[in-house]
Amino acid sequence: MATVNVTESAAPVHVDQKPKFVSIQDSRGRTIQLRNLDPLQKSRIVMAVGGDLASNQVYMGAFALPAASVVYIDDVGFGLPQTLKQVDAVLAELGVEGMEAIENHMMAEYKAAQEKQEAESAAQALSAEQVAAKN
Repeated sequence: MATVNVTESAAPVHVDQKPKFVSIQDSRGRTIQLRNLDPLQKSRIVMAVGGDLASNQVYMGAFALPAASVVYIDDVGFGLPQTLKQVDAVLAELGVEGMEAIENHMMAEYKAAQEKQEAESAAQALSAEQVAAKN
């Protein structure tokens, strides 16, 4: 009979310390946790809502994708919607207050990204001026 030796690797395991979800609160005091959708999840939402709605950029950006990003409302968990009815169910559960909280969060993220891009552009322009001044 063969002898098998099992050894454990001493190499450290990298653990991503970033939080998986972003928590926001709506005006009703509910905690809503959101996931960042990866490309596969986004494509599945397109398939879930169907071609007509998927081609409507306003619907996708303002309703379907934000609803699909919801993981929890308080202690109630939500999986990735697989059908239009499931997207609608999340939207109904969010209501006006939940959607408003998600919209405000998305706008804050957009503004922060814009400010970061403007700061990087200004730094690059300054660097270009410094190089030109040296010549």
